[in-house]
Amino acid sequence: MKYPRFYAPVTASYLAYAYLQLVGRTNRVEYAGRNIYEELRQGKGPYIFAFWHNRLLLPLYIFRGTNVATMVSQSRDGEYIAQVMLRCGLKISRGSASRHGAEGLLGLLRHLRQGTSAAITPDGPLGPCEIALPGIIQLAKLSGIPITPVSFACTRYKRMKSWDRMVVPFPFGKIRCVLGEEIAVARQASKEEMKQKRAALEEEMRRITAIAEAVEDKTIY
Repeated sequence: MKYPRFYAPVTASYLAYAYLQLVGRTNRVEYAGRNIYEELRQGKGPYIFAFWHNRLLLPLYIFRGTNVATMVSQSRDGEYIAQVMLRCGLKISRGSASRHGAEGLLGLLRHLRQGTSAAITPDGPLGPCEIALPGIIQLAKLSGIPITPVSFACTRYKRMKSWDRMVVPFPFGKIRCVLGEEIAVARQASKEEMKQKRAALEEEMRRITAIAEAVEDKTIY
């Protein structure tokens, strides 16, 4: 018997969602500074969030059930991620830096103009790891909304052997969420100014990732 192409991603999304719920409910979540989950629950925003691709699984739980949209690749692997995000109550815009990037960014721009926050992995989906690509800077310029860098870390996790060394969180530990300083991009910003903003974003994201990684009592598998 042949199943539809979407059968496997949909089935996998239930398992992934259940696992993320287990991780979230059994870990103690702490916020360094502002509690962004509560801000989103209160309807504040819209925001443009930036977090590294290797932290992708943690914000799925932190942003669950809030008014947040994210860009997901139109590849087959992207379909798995898209189904999990939908299961977590998030909105999606299909596209990436490598495929249909402009289409995906325009989708996020529409969401922002409707009051929905956007979450982007500026180094995804193919890297280089922790190197910001220009798309998020362009989105901030077009929307007039500053970028809010955010990073996550956990005490119990495994590093995968993927291009980005994905962090897979385990239950019964602690998760830390750290927000960085906002990075605004003027609508009339030149190419050189946008390049400077990319560098500033990378620097700020590395700074707050170091703060998040300082979470105590780590157990790495």
